[in-house]
Amino acid sequence: MINHLIRQNRETQALLGGFAGQTLSLHAAGMQIRGTFNAEGFLEYTPDAADTEIRFLPGAVEKVLQGQTPGVGDVSISGDTGLGTALLPLIGGLRYHANDDLSRLLGDAAAGSIAVRTEKAARTVKQIGLSILEQLSDFAKEPEAPVADRHALSAWAREIDALRDDTARFEARLAKLEAQSKG
Repeated sequence: MINHLIRQNRETQALLGGFAGQTLSLHAAGMQIRGTFNAEGFLEYTPDAADTEIRFLPGAVEKVLQGQTPGVGDVSISGDTGLGTALLPLIGGLRYHANDDLSRLLGDAAAGSIAVRTEKAARTVKQIGLSILEQLSDFAKEPEAPVADRHALSAWAREIDALRDDTARFEARLAKLEAQSKG
């Protein structure tokens, strides 16, 4: 899995090749990966002790999933800290490119169409969320506005989730109808 990410990030792969012979132990989201970098920048499994260990704490994973950058306190490095410090931005900068896999599996045209629809659905959901936040803000500024309690906010969050899911189902139906009309 990590080598798939490395393969999708060619510039990072080339830089990781410079660490050939160095062993890394990586801990993130309950997974542990240990390997020695080869000259091509890929990790090859080894049972040997790691030269450096990078551990992404749970807060780091949550921040990444929310589109935020983890802070210094979200990562720990042990062993050869110089090596870990050099590898951290490279490993942390690996990005998954779903379009590459979709193109390989479905072809460029289908992958492009899926990507466009996905981006459109994401923008729609984001706009809906921003609109709701604006309405909440305007409502809270009213002098007679009641203070929302935890239960009211939870109910609203569930409604927003349902709206997001409905939008996703609508996009899927639209894509299915589009595919049927072409076929």
